[in-house]
Amino acid sequence: MKFFCCLIFSLVLSSCASRKEGWQKETKSVSLTAADEARILAEAKALWSGRVETSKLKESLAKFEELHRARPAALEPLIYLTRGNYFLADAQLDGAAEKKETYERAAAFGEKAMATNAEFRTLVESGKSLEESLGVLTVAEVPAIYWTAASLGKWAKASGITAALKYKTRIKAMIERVEKLAPDYFFGAAARYWGGYYAVAPSFAGGDMKKSRTSFDRSLAAAPEYLGTKVLMAEVYATKIQDRKLFDALLQEVLSSKEDRHPELGPENTWEKKKAQRLLNTADDLF
Repeated sequence: MKFFCCLIFSLVLSSCASRKEGWQKETKSVSLTAADEARILAEAKALWSGRVETSKLKESLAKFEELHRARPAALEPLIYLTRGNYFLADAQLDGAAEKKETYERAAAFGEKAMATNAEFRTLVESGKSLEESLGVLTVAEVPAIYWTAASLGKWAKASGITAALKYKTRIKAMIERVEKLAPDYFFGAAARYWGGYYAVAPSFAGGDMKKSRTSFDRSLAAAPEYLGTKVLMAEVYATKIQDRKLFDALLQEVLSSKEDRHPELGPENTWEKKKAQRLLNTADDLF
């Protein structure tokens, strides 16, 4: 009886949380001249600089997707598509269904980006799992690994417990690879991930509030200019330990910061301020 229960659970887990990896998805190719590619790339990057506006971010992503269709094996457009779709879903979309769909698009583009590494692609197409193949990925693919992991985590959470359980090990392995190759990537991203992971996970699954605090502090020390670290720390750590004073302090620091003028992070930090204000507005429900 126990065997049959485990078998049924395994089948449910597989069917409810299934998705195709990006390298399994067909890309509809288009033909562009070298001059057209150069023009579209310049337009895409100009629009990207204005990604604080949803319309400009969407236009930028459309142009990067056109470039991807012209050169499916090119890494750069795929990295923009992965990170950009994540940013769109995480910060700028409201509807749950649209956010989930966009996270999945981001993850698929990221998987395609990882598969531009020929050795990785050979391994996964021969039947090796993504986790077994991560070791051949290099620093060049770090942005793809990280944004894929972040997107897959958000998609899995939105998809329910079966998806979260199915992809938990994969996401952890991807973050571990990022940490090994480029520990300071994207303003302390790996340490920030562990801060959130240790805070959210139950104790039997590795949750540990001391490790969470240590990880958040490490991320903040590496890159205090990224406001998202304080927002996440307030949301998952301060609420978990029920420290209203810390919660308020972190979010007020975000709101009073001038880092939304940061040359690289301005758009992200602007939206993190909006997240901070929304969290403060719900504080009485959280404590």
